[in-house]
Amino acid sequence: MCFVQPRLCKARAAAAVVVVVTCGIGTYRSFTRSPLHLEPSPDVCPPANPPNHPLQQRTGQRVQRLPGDVLQVNREGPSWRPWSDSGNCSSYHTRFGRGLTPVLLVSLPCSGSTWLRYMLEGATGLFTGSAYNDPLLHSGGFLGEGVPITPHTTLLHRTHGATIMPFSHDIYARYQSVDPDLPTVLLIRDPARAIISFWKLNNLVGMNKHVEEIPESRFEGEDFRDFVAEATLLWEELAVDRLLWAVKPLFVLHYEDLQASPLPLLRRLLHFLSVPVDEGRLACLVAHPHGSFRRNTSSKFDPFTAEEKKRFAQAVKRVDNLLGLLGYPRVPKPTDRLW
Repeated sequence: MCFVQPRLCKARAAAAVVVVVTCGIGTYRSFTRSPLHLEPSPDVCPPANPPNHPLQQRTGQRVQRLPGDVLQVNREGPSWRPWSDSGNCSSYHTRFGRGLTPVLLVSLPCSGSTWLRYMLEGATGLFTGSAYNDPLLHSGGFLGEGVPITPHTTLLHRTHGATIMPFSHDIYARYQSVDPDLPTVLLIRDPARAIISFWKLNNLVGMNKHVEEIPESRFEGEDFRDFVAEATLLWEELAVDRLLWAVKPLFVLHYEDLQASPLPLLRRLLHFLSVPVDEGRLACLVAHPHGSFRRNTSSKFDPFTAEEKKRFAQAVKRVDNLLGLLGYPRVPKPTDRLW
């Protein structure tokens, strides 16, 4: 919960409100022009460039590899060829590592984490791990599925925190579900699109649940309305929790930005992870950008009510404001947005 305390001070040209926002573990200040009906207090205005809060200082930081972590590959263990039928790209393998620095990948389900894992594994040759054990993903080459983070054999470790059913909004459960003391990649997707895909995944079984569609009639019942309300709150909680609680370096990545510019953002992410770029692997990713687990959903499908869209807009505005306050990339505004 955030507590906002406005106070006034007199600047040379005009009065300004200093908004002190206390959110759990941190205090943040933003500055706006003073409402005319408020009298400024006599205290001195803060400097034009106040010292950064520790949370703001994470911006631009990189993963510091642990002593002995030289991104060593275990050539004796299992491997996977992501592009086995593709000429020069067929020679590339993905393998487990040895003594790798633990890094988290945090997102709401169906926000593009599987696609991001595919690109990172292709770009680095190192498997990514997961807090879950999906046999379909494992059989499709994600051999790090179900591998715990503690053996330090994967490049990063995916978790959805407290957004897996049964849902929990309890603040302690949310804090316990994701280690705040590990470097983190926070992947954020437009809530409307993420919730549509999340609902589909929850309503599908079988070998193709990651790519199949469901009838549009499944979006018309009260169970879907309840799901939208829950998932909208979870979307906001997950983003705000990471932005406020993460202690180590944090990289914020928007799914829509990744769609628009995959290669430049992948390079930035590799820089954050302190992993050197392999241009040959990146060239193969350019030739094979999508991977095997992609659902072709129509961008025009809109199952949401006006009230639900209003909640999306409010949640996104709050998260976007916090992103801007802390110096992270703001929420993109795609032209095909549903709300």
